[in-house]
Amino acid sequence: MSDTKQELASAIAALGATITEAMDDQPGFVPCGTPAQVIITAIQAAEGESEAAQEQSLATVLSFIDHVSSHRGVTAHKPEQVDEPTEAQAALAEKVRTLALAHNADELTPDQTAWLYRALAALGPDSSKAAQLLAEA
Repeated sequence: MSDTKQELASAIAALGATITEAMDDQPGFVPCGTPAQVIITAIQAAEGESEAAQEQSLATVLSFIDHVSSHRGVTAHKPEQVDEPTEAQAALAEKVRTLALAHNADELTPDQTAWLYRALAALGPDSSKAAQLLAEA
């Protein structure tokens, strides 16, 4: 995996963690579809060969981490590379990838969008909820 692609994957997980913290901080809150579309676009860019598209998506994802953090008063989670994903994380990542490649954000229900954010958070260093979210997929 290229460095940019790895950075993008880590940033997407960090955005999921930041949004998940915001949802946990305010029960019932699920962000509008804009962050979901940013995530879907970033995952699609990661699948492509264009380094320029991956770099643009990386910049957008990183700015959304800061945006969510400042607007919701939560931690701006930093991208952290997961050296060896767990089996549950690998399977969960495939479910997220499949969802992102098959849909636009406006096609997702609020429950699917909330699941997407939580699943991305579980792909980061804290994998404790990966198996649970995989079962919910």
